[in-house]
Amino acid sequence: MNPGTFYLYEYENYKRRRNVGFIKVSRHYQSCILQIHARGIPVRTGSTLNLYAFFCDHDQMVTSQIAELNSCGRNISIRLPVSETHFPGMRSLQQIDGFLLQSPESNAVILWMASSFFFDIHPDMIRPDVPEPETEAAPDDITEPSPVPEAASVLETEDSSEAESGPDAENSSDPPREPALESAEAKELTQAKKISREDLTLLPRKFWPLANNSFLLHGYHNYNHLVLIEEGGRRWLGVPGIYDTREARAADLFGFPRFTRAYVPVLNLSEGERNDTADFGHWCRCVGTI
Repeated sequence: MNPGTFYLYEYENYKRRRNVGFIKVSRHYQSCILQIHARGIPVRTGSTLNLYAFFCDHDQMVTSQIAELNSCGRNISIRLPVSETHFPGMRSLQQIDGFLLQSPESNAVILWMASSFFFDIHPDMIRPDVPEPETEAAPDDITEPSPVPEAASVLETEDSSEAESGPDAENSSDPPREPALESAEAKELTQAKKISREDLTLLPRKFWPLANNSFLLHGYHNYNHLVLIEEGGRRWLGVPGIYDTREARAADLFGFPRFTRAYVPVLNLSEGERNDTADFGHWCRCVGTI
């Protein structure tokens, strides 16, 4: 699939019926901007639609959910950044074949597809992408540019980043930097708790659009939680994920530049909320002061 504008067709009982809008796709570095416009779709106002990317593998459509969209008056109009790391098989835009919209609330077999080619769909064609098990690299193969110490808190991570940022740090919209806490003090004074995506409405209104941030949605669907941290006079929002250099670029691109492992032991995460076989932690961003 190449950048361009693609018609969005409605499928009923897996047969193509009518055009309801379009998806315009543009690409920048390893991310895409999707502009989605649809009108007259048969869903209730405020209903949630799941957005998937897919590629065709013989007679199968391999899908990966990349976002959740909310309808407004049977219409959808949204501009959405998506990292290619969220596509099935971590494929690039050129290696996928299109996008699907599905309503989990719909009783009828209705979905919407945008692609460079169209075909009738059968229920057994659609299958979710299953990532291959990760293998641990030998120590000599690990080339992390700036690894974070195991006990590092969000503030300690920020201090190391700001030390390298130079004069541009003065233009940051974040509040003035507070002194970093020692790890022992952080355990006593720092408050960290699990929250759901719906709890984002407790944040100041300007941060509500984060609910549709594709990086946040990807981490939330994989590990079923977010984390809200209060430390050093600031409030931080954390998205669960695995540290590697490619994911670090995607996290920075979508506004979550800080990575910390410090809060994993204190959150009482279930097996489905963590990954014990990889470098698991939380990608964080500042969401105001306390």
